[in-house]
Amino acid sequence: MSIVSCEIGSIIVHTVDNRCVRILLSTERLEDQDDNIFTEQIRGYLRGEIRLLDFPVSYNLGPVFRKVLEYLREKVQYGTIISYGELAKQLKLNPRVVGFALANNPLPLYFPCHRVVGKNSIGGFTVGKGESGLIWKEFLLKLEGAIR
Repeated sequence: MSIVSCEIGSIIVHTVDNRCVRILLSTERLEDQDDNIFTEQIRGYLRGEIRLLDFPVSYNLGPVFRKVLEYLREKVQYGTIISYGELAKQLKLNPRVVGFALANNPLPLYFPCHRVVGKNSIGGFTVGKGESGLIWKEFLLKLEGAIR
């Protein structure tokens, strides 16, 4: 486990065989732990120097969830947002399926689900064990300049 601390909490990175398998965002401020490709890239992202994390990952998702997250990673660039409805339309999926896929994203930041917003609000954001992470979503969107 590696940890990157920032002004609103901690980013906890779980790895297996030198691949990131899980990223958790916590509002608890933990001490930095480890210096590796994962923590270096995340720190670079937090400083605005890295716009796309490209460290090795491993995840086990069904084809629909994989389609949603991979589209998001490839098409919704740093500093931009897309609505749940528009993402669903692009993928020819029900918006609820899109929302469920995003809520089950094991690698937030790598798959930037914080860039998906509601029609009239920034929408929801789940960070680890069902915990709401709207403070994280707002922080990340402001960091990227997508909202003020």
